[in-house]
Amino acid sequence: MNRKIILVQRPQGLPKDEDFKLIEEPLNTALEIGEVLVKVEWISIDPAQRVWIGAGRSYITPVSVGSVVKGMGAGIVVFSKSPAFKRGSFVTGFLHWQEYAKVKASDIIRLPSYVNPQLHLGVLGMTGLTAYVAVNEIAKPRKKETMVVSTAAGAVGSIACQLGKIRGCRVIGISGSDAKNRWLTEIGVDGVINYKTVPNLTQALKSLCPEGIDIYIDLVGGDILDAVLLNIKKYARIVMCGAISSYNLKRAPPIRYYPLIISQSASVEGFIVWEHRNKFDIAVKNLSKWIKENKIKHKEHIVDGIENAPRALRMVMTGENFGKMVVRVEHQSPKI
Repeated sequence: MNRKIILVQRPQGLPKDEDFKLIEEPLNTALEIGEVLVKVEWISIDPAQRVWIGAGRSYITPVSVGSVVKGMGAGIVVFSKSPAFKRGSFVTGFLHWQEYAKVKASDIIRLPSYVNPQLHLGVLGMTGLTAYVAVNEIAKPRKKETMVVSTAAGAVGSIACQLGKIRGCRVIGISGSDAKNRWLTEIGVDGVINYKTVPNLTQALKSLCPEGIDIYIDLVGGDILDAVLLNIKKYARIVMCGAISSYNLKRAPPIRYYPLIISQSASVEGFIVWEHRNKFDIAVKNLSKWIKENKIKHKEHIVDGIENAPRALRMVMTGENFGKMVVRVEHQSPKI
Protein backbone atom coordinates (compact mmCIF):
# COMPACT_ATOMS: atom_id res chain seq x y z
CA MET A 1 0.00 0.00 0.00
CA ASN A 2 1.01 3.61 -0.56
CA ARG A 3 -0.09 6.17 1.99
CA LYS A 4 -0.32 9.73 0.73
CA ILE A 5 -1.81 13.06 1.75
CA ILE A 6 -4.15 14.73 -0.71
CA LEU A 7 -5.66 18.21 -0.75
CA VAL A 8 -9.42 18.03 -0.19
CA GLN A 9 -10.15 21.76 -0.18
CA ARG A 10 -8.30 25.04 -0.65
CA PRO A 11 -7.28 26.45 2.76
CA GLN A 12 -8.89 29.66 3.93
CA GLY A 13 -6.22 31.30 6.04
CA LEU A 14 -3.93 29.03 8.05
CA PRO A 15 -4.14 25.45 6.70
CA LYS A 16 -6.25 23.13 8.87
CA ASP A 17 -6.29 19.35 9.23
CA GLU A 18 -9.62 19.17 7.41
CA ASP A 19 -8.01 20.71 4.31
CA PHE A 20 -6.10 17.44 3.86
CA LYS A 21 -6.80 13.72 3.93
CA LEU A 22 -4.53 10.75 4.48
CA ILE A 23 -5.45 7.97 2.05
CA GLU A 24 -4.13 4.51 1.21
CA GLU A 25 -3.87 3.20 -2.32
CA PRO A 26 -2.53 -0.07 -3.71
CA LEU A 27 1.13 0.35 -4.59
CA ASN A 28 1.62 0.07 -8.34
CA THR A 29 5.16 -1.10 -9.02
CA ALA A 30 4.76 -1.30 -12.80
CA LEU A 31 7.19 1.11 -14.43
CA GLU A 32 7.64 2.55 -17.89
CA ILE A 33 11.09 2.76 -19.46
CA GLY A 34 12.97 5.64 -17.81
CA GLU A 35 10.94 5.56 -14.59
CA VAL A 36 11.95 4.67 -11.04
CA LEU A 37 10.00 3.92 -7.86
CA VAL A 38 11.33 5.76 -4.82
CA LYS A 39 10.66 4.89 -1.20
CA VAL A 40 10.26 8.34 0.36
CA GLU A 41 12.11 8.64 3.66
CA TRP A 42 12.11 12.41 4.21
CA ILE A 43 9.70 15.16 3.18
CA SER A 44 10.64 18.84 3.07
CA ILE A 45 8.16 21.31 4.54
CA ASP A 46 8.52 24.80 3.07
CA PRO A 47 6.50 28.05 3.26
CA ALA A 48 6.11 27.96 -0.52
CA GLN A 49 3.82 24.95 -0.14
CA ARG A 50 1.17 27.25 1.30
CA VAL A 51 1.21 29.06 -2.04
CA TRP A 52 1.13 25.81 -4.01
CA ILE A 53 -2.07 24.61 -2.29
CA GLY A 54 -3.79 27.96 -2.88
CA ALA A 55 -5.65 29.08 -5.96
CA GLY A 56 -3.60 32.17 -6.67
CA ARG A 57 -1.05 32.82 -9.39
CA SER A 58 2.27 31.11 -8.77
CA TYR A 59 5.41 29.97 -10.53
CA ILE A 60 4.22 26.35 -10.60
CA THR A 61 0.82 24.84 -11.28
CA PRO A 62 -1.16 24.79 -8.01
CA VAL A 63 -2.02 21.46 -6.42
CA SER A 64 -5.40 20.30 -7.72
CA VAL A 65 -8.07 19.41 -5.17
CA GLY A 66 -7.98 15.63 -4.84
CA SER A 67 -4.29 15.40 -5.76
CA VAL A 68 -1.27 14.58 -3.62
CA VAL A 69 0.35 17.62 -2.00
CA LYS A 70 3.51 18.69 -3.81
CA GLY A 71 6.81 18.84 -2.05
CA MET A 72 10.48 18.00 -2.19
CA GLY A 73 11.61 14.73 -0.70
CA ALA A 74 14.52 12.36 -0.32
CA GLY A 75 14.52 8.61 -0.44
CA ILE A 76 15.88 5.41 -1.88
CA VAL A 77 15.21 3.76 -5.24
CA VAL A 78 13.42 0.40 -4.80
CA PHE A 79 12.67 -0.37 -8.47
CA SER A 80 14.22 1.09 -11.59
CA LYS A 81 13.76 0.95 -15.34
CA SER A 82 16.43 3.55 -15.92
CA PRO A 83 20.14 2.90 -16.47
CA ALA A 84 20.84 6.07 -14.50
CA PHE A 85 19.67 4.63 -11.17
CA LYS A 86 20.08 1.25 -9.54
CA ARG A 87 18.08 -0.19 -6.67
CA GLY A 88 19.47 1.34 -3.49
CA SER A 89 20.41 4.72 -4.99
CA PHE A 90 19.75 7.70 -2.73
CA VAL A 91 17.86 10.44 -4.57
CA THR A 92 16.04 13.73 -4.09
CA GLY A 93 13.41 15.58 -6.09
CA PHE A 94 9.70 16.40 -6.13
CA LEU A 95 8.52 13.20 -4.46
CA HIS A 96 5.50 14.82 -2.76
CA TRP A 97 3.64 13.88 0.44
CA GLN A 98 3.54 10.11 -0.02
CA GLU A 99 5.36 6.94 1.01
CA TYR A 100 6.29 5.89 -2.52
CA ALA A 101 6.79 8.04 -5.60
CA LYS A 102 6.89 6.91 -9.22
CA VAL A 103 8.98 9.47 -11.09
CA LYS A 104 10.96 9.96 -14.27
CA ALA A 105 14.67 9.44 -13.79
CA SER A 106 15.27 12.85 -15.35
CA ASP A 107 13.29 14.50 -12.52
CA ILE A 108 15.45 13.30 -9.63
CA ILE A 109 19.03 13.86 -8.51
CA ARG A 110 21.41 11.23 -7.16
CA LEU A 111 22.75 11.80 -3.65
CA PRO A 112 26.06 10.53 -2.27
CA SER A 113 25.28 7.43 -0.21
CA TYR A 114 27.35 8.73 2.71
CA VAL A 115 25.40 11.97 3.08
CA ASN A 116 22.33 12.23 5.31
CA PRO A 117 19.54 12.48 2.71
CA GLN A 118 17.63 15.14 4.65
CA LEU A 119 20.66 17.44 4.38
CA HIS A 120 19.77 17.84 0.70
CA LEU A 121 16.33 19.12 1.66
CA GLY A 122 17.88 21.83 3.81
CA VAL A 123 21.26 23.47 3.75
CA LEU A 124 22.35 21.60 0.58
CA GLY A 125 18.89 21.71 -1.01
CA MET A 126 16.35 24.35 -1.98
CA THR A 127 16.77 26.06 1.39
CA GLY A 128 20.51 26.59 1.16
CA LEU A 129 20.37 27.33 -2.55
CA THR A 130 17.77 30.04 -1.97
CA ALA A 131 19.97 31.70 0.64
CA TYR A 132 23.05 31.35 -1.57
CA VAL A 133 21.40 32.93 -4.61
CA ALA A 134 19.86 35.72 -2.52
CA VAL A 135 23.12 36.71 -0.87
CA ASN A 136 25.90 35.82 -3.30
CA GLU A 137 24.21 36.24 -6.68
CA ILE A 138 21.74 39.07 -6.10
CA ALA A 139 22.73 41.10 -3.03
CA LYS A 140 26.49 40.67 -3.68
CA PRO A 141 27.62 42.04 -0.32
CA ARG A 142 30.76 44.03 0.20
CA LYS A 143 32.87 43.95 3.34
CA LYS A 144 31.60 46.03 6.27
CA GLU A 145 28.14 46.51 4.76
CA THR A 146 25.14 46.10 7.06
CA MET A 147 22.79 43.27 6.15
CA VAL A 148 19.44 42.63 7.83
CA VAL A 149 17.69 39.25 7.57
CA SER A 150 14.08 38.51 8.56
CA THR A 151 13.04 35.09 9.93
CA ALA A 152 16.74 34.93 10.62
CA ALA A 153 16.58 31.70 12.62
CA GLY A 154 14.58 29.94 9.94
CA ALA A 155 15.87 27.51 7.36
CA VAL A 156 16.73 30.09 4.69
CA GLY A 157 17.33 33.04 6.99
CA SER A 158 19.93 31.34 9.17
CA ILE A 159 21.99 30.31 6.14
CA ALA A 160 21.67 33.82 4.69
CA CYS A 161 22.98 35.30 7.95
CA GLN A 162 26.05 33.09 7.90
CA LEU A 163 26.70 33.75 4.22
CA GLY A 164 26.64 37.45 5.05
CA LYS A 165 29.24 36.91 7.76
CA ILE A 166 31.42 34.92 5.35
CA ARG A 167 31.28 37.90 2.98
CA GLY A 168 32.42 40.24 5.76
CA CYS A 169 29.10 41.93 6.52
CA ARG A 170 27.73 43.16 9.81
CA VAL A 171 24.57 41.07 10.11
CA ILE A 172 21.39 41.87 12.04
CA GLY A 173 18.84 39.09 12.47
CA ILE A 174 15.13 39.44 13.17
CA SER A 175 13.25 36.49 14.67
CA GLY A 176 10.22 35.81 16.85
CA SER A 177 11.72 34.38 20.03
CA ASP A 178 14.53 35.00 22.49
CA ALA A 179 15.66 31.36 22.19
CA LYS A 180 16.08 31.74 18.45
CA ASN A 181 17.97 34.99 18.95
CA ARG A 182 20.33 33.35 21.43
CA TRP A 183 21.17 30.74 18.79
CA LEU A 184 21.69 33.46 16.19
CA THR A 185 24.18 35.12 18.51
CA GLU A 186 25.96 31.78 18.98
CA ILE A 187 26.44 31.39 15.22
CA GLY A 188 27.95 34.86 14.91
CA VAL A 189 25.09 37.24 14.11
CA ASP A 190 26.10 40.71 15.29
CA GLY A 191 22.73 41.98 16.50
CA VAL A 192 19.29 40.46 17.04
CA ILE A 193 15.72 41.70 17.42
CA ASN A 194 12.66 39.85 18.69
CA TYR A 195 9.96 41.47 16.57
CA LYS A 196 7.22 40.06 18.81
CA THR A 197 8.42 41.82 21.97
CA VAL A 198 10.32 44.91 20.79
CA PRO A 199 8.28 48.08 21.47
CA ASN A 200 9.19 49.74 18.18
CA LEU A 201 10.83 47.74 15.39
CA THR A 202 11.74 50.82 13.37
CA GLN A 203 13.60 52.35 16.31
CA ALA A 204 15.25 49.04 17.18
CA LEU A 205 16.62 48.80 13.65
CA LYS A 206 17.79 52.40 13.79
CA SER A 207 19.62 51.69 17.04
CA LEU A 208 21.40 48.63 15.62
CA CYS A 209 21.94 50.16 12.18
CA PRO A 210 22.74 53.83 12.93
CA GLU A 211 24.29 54.37 9.48
CA GLY A 212 21.44 52.60 7.71
CA ILE A 213 20.82 49.24 6.05
CA ASP A 214 22.74 48.28 2.91
CA ILE A 215 21.09 44.91 2.26
CA TYR A 216 17.81 43.39 3.35
CA ILE A 217 17.07 39.71 2.78
CA ASP A 218 13.26 39.70 2.99
CA LEU A 219 11.38 36.51 3.76
CA VAL A 220 8.23 38.01 5.28
CA GLY A 221 7.13 41.32 3.73
CA GLY A 222 4.50 43.25 5.71
CA ASP A 223 5.32 45.41 8.73
CA ILE A 224 8.93 44.24 8.94
CA LEU A 225 9.58 45.35 5.36
CA ASP A 226 8.05 48.72 6.20
CA ALA A 227 10.35 49.12 9.22
CA VAL A 228 13.38 48.23 7.12
CA LEU A 229 12.46 50.72 4.39
CA LEU A 230 12.47 53.50 6.98
CA ASN A 231 16.12 52.63 7.69
CA ILE A 232 17.64 51.90 4.28
CA LYS A 233 20.76 53.63 3.02
CA LYS A 234 21.25 55.17 -0.37
CA TYR A 235 21.53 52.44 -3.03
CA ALA A 236 20.28 49.73 -0.67
CA ARG A 237 19.59 46.29 -2.14
CA ILE A 238 16.40 44.50 -1.10
CA VAL A 239 16.18 40.85 -2.07
CA MET A 240 12.67 39.40 -1.97
CA CYS A 241 12.89 35.70 -1.08
CA GLY A 242 9.45 35.22 0.45
CA ALA A 243 6.38 36.90 1.89
CA ILE A 244 5.25 34.51 4.60
CA SER A 245 3.33 37.23 6.46
CA SER A 246 0.79 37.34 3.64
CA TYR A 247 0.56 33.69 2.53
CA ASN A 248 -2.54 33.08 4.66
CA LEU A 249 -4.25 36.35 3.66
CA LYS A 250 -6.68 36.89 0.82
CA ARG A 251 -4.91 40.14 -0.04
CA ALA A 252 -1.31 41.06 0.72
CA PRO A 253 -0.81 44.36 2.58
CA PRO A 254 0.58 47.24 0.51
CA ILE A 255 4.15 48.50 0.83
CA ARG A 256 3.57 51.62 2.91
CA TYR A 257 6.88 53.37 2.31
CA TYR A 258 7.27 52.66 -1.38
CA PRO A 259 8.49 56.26 -2.11
CA LEU A 260 11.64 55.56 -0.07
CA ILE A 261 12.69 52.99 -2.65
CA ILE A 262 12.74 55.81 -5.19
CA SER A 263 14.28 58.53 -3.02
CA GLN A 264 17.07 56.23 -1.81
CA SER A 265 17.74 54.80 -5.30
CA ALA A 266 17.23 51.35 -3.80
CA SER A 267 16.95 48.19 -5.86
CA VAL A 268 14.29 45.56 -5.19
CA GLU A 269 14.60 42.15 -6.81
CA GLY A 270 12.54 39.02 -6.44
CA PHE A 271 13.58 35.62 -7.75
CA ILE A 272 12.70 31.95 -8.01
CA VAL A 273 15.61 29.74 -7.08
CA TRP A 274 15.02 27.27 -9.95
CA GLU A 275 15.81 30.06 -12.41
CA HIS A 276 19.41 29.97 -11.16
CA ARG A 277 20.14 26.29 -11.87
CA ASN A 278 23.42 27.22 -13.50
CA LYS A 279 24.70 28.24 -10.05
CA PHE A 280 23.61 25.11 -8.18
CA ASP A 281 26.79 23.05 -8.60
CA ILE A 282 29.12 25.77 -7.35
CA ALA A 283 26.65 26.67 -4.60
CA VAL A 284 26.51 23.11 -3.25
CA LYS A 285 30.30 22.83 -3.52
CA ASN A 286 30.81 26.04 -1.53
CA LEU A 287 28.10 25.28 1.03
CA SER A 288 29.56 21.80 1.62
CA LYS A 289 33.01 23.33 2.08
CA TRP A 290 31.76 25.92 4.57
CA ILE A 291 29.88 23.27 6.55
CA LYS A 292 33.08 21.20 6.85
CA GLU A 293 34.98 24.32 7.90
CA ASN A 294 32.30 25.01 10.55
CA LYS A 295 31.53 28.37 8.96
CA ILE A 296 27.92 27.34 8.42
CA LYS A 297 25.85 25.69 11.13
CA HIS A 298 22.35 24.40 10.58
CA LYS A 299 19.40 23.11 12.56
CA GLU A 300 16.69 20.62 11.66
CA HIS A 301 13.22 20.42 13.17
CA ILE A 302 12.04 16.84 12.68
CA VAL A 303 8.40 15.77 12.83
CA ASP A 304 7.72 12.04 12.64
CA GLY A 305 4.99 10.50 10.51
CA ILE A 306 3.57 11.46 7.13
CA GLU A 307 0.19 11.99 8.78
CA ASN A 308 1.72 14.95 10.64
CA ALA A 309 2.85 16.81 7.50
CA PRO A 310 -0.12 19.24 7.64
CA ARG A 311 0.73 20.07 11.26
CA ALA A 312 4.36 20.59 10.29
CA LEU A 313 3.28 23.04 7.58
CA ARG A 314 1.20 24.98 10.12
CA MET A 315 4.21 25.13 12.44
CA VAL A 316 6.30 26.64 9.66
CA MET A 317 3.60 29.20 8.87
CA THR A 318 3.34 30.28 12.53
CA GLY A 319 7.06 30.22 13.29
CA GLU A 320 6.86 27.33 15.77
CA ASN A 321 9.68 25.48 14.04
CA PHE A 322 13.30 26.01 15.01
CA GLY A 323 15.41 25.27 11.94
CA LYS A 324 14.67 23.44 8.72
CA MET A 325 11.36 21.55 8.99
CA VAL A 326 11.41 17.99 7.68
CA VAL A 327 9.04 15.06 8.12
CA ARG A 328 10.53 11.64 8.73
CA VAL A 329 8.32 9.11 6.96
CA GLU A 330 7.55 6.08 9.11
CA HIS A 331 6.58 3.33 6.70
CA GLN A 332 3.77 1.02 7.79
CA SER A 333 3.70 -1.07 4.62
CA PRO A 334 5.77 -4.27 4.35
CA LYS A 335 9.22 -3.87 2.87
CA ILE A 336 9.41 -4.29 -0.89
